[in-house]
Amino acid sequence: MSLRVGFVGLGGIAARHLENTARRDDIAMVGYADVAVERAQAAAEQYGGSAYQDFRELYDQQKPDAVVICTPPFVHGEIEEEAAQRGIHFFVEKPVAIDMPMAHRVQAAVDRAGIATQVGYMFRFSEALIEVRRLLSTRNIAMVQAHYYMPGLPPPTWWPYMQKGGGQLIEQATHMLDLGRFLAGEVASVSGQTATVRDWTDMPEGYEPDGMRLWAEEFDIPDVTALVMQYESGALGTLSCSLVPQGTWDVGFKVVADGLLVTIDGGNAHWIGDEEGEMKAAEGYNAYVLYELYDQLIAGSTETSVPYAEGVSSLAVSIAGYESVKRGGTPVLMSELI
Repeated sequence: MSLRVGFVGLGGIAARHLENTARRDDIAMVGYADVAVERAQAAAEQYGGSAYQDFRELYDQQKPDAVVICTPPFVHGEIEEEAAQRGIHFFVEKPVAIDMPMAHRVQAAVDRAGIATQVGYMFRFSEALIEVRRLLSTRNIAMVQAHYYMPGLPPPTWWPYMQKGGGQLIEQATHMLDLGRFLAGEVASVSGQTATVRDWTDMPEGYEPDGMRLWAEEFDIPDVTALVMQYESGALGTLSCSLVPQGTWDVGFKVVADGLLVTIDGGNAHWIGDEEGEMKAAEGYNAYVLYELYDQLIAGSTETSVPYAEGVSSLAVSIAGYESVKRGGTPVLMSELI
């Protein structure tokens, strides 16, 4: 069976999914849609298939079995809803939305359609982190500690705007929050604080954009965020994230459990305590999250490891953090959002 696959949104992370899909000889890449139609045309020229500016034309003319959706956060919603209405399975990059009403609306459409979905939380597919999850499953987890420090603003023009990207907590640090759920279980409550400590609209003398940005014409997101989470198990968790330029990327994750300390670096892990060991993620493991969807559909199944509902639950942790900030840092129960 050859699976017919289309792509919606051809910027940024889409390049990885295009390349990974092209490695499969059981996938027909039939079409590409992007509001910047030249991106769709470039993909069509490179991989074959047709280019569109409107995703609906891709859906209706090519009738793909599945689509890979890599749009900016604020664009999510109708793309997924209309795929579901047509019975088109989909892979969607995180975050699945920037607010809970839209996420719930898409979830309802997915439930009605009974389609397969997968969200791009690739860390869940690292064999090293799967082993860590197994090790932790028989232990009492005490603390989850995560941080995500960036050396500035990512290049996309929508990034500094809360209503477009949701800030670092929704757009990027969601990987850490999802990993916490994967390893330590569901979150019961979240409290948070944010701050903006740098004037991003003051252009540094001699500044020239090159990769991560140090300046933005407008900026309405926090540049530092701190969360405290209470897990349903009783464990505590912390997340700190920052955009403030300091020269390097620094992303880390630790789990303290009864008899074990786990340190995670990307998809790799090592642990000490009453057991000691280390594992590295397989090369190219970040393709597995997409490949699982393809493999399940070819096998005739709609079951996946990270269905849309998982993306909604991880988004809700970020949203709860921002809601706590609005309430002066008081804890927000996850039951208010899910």
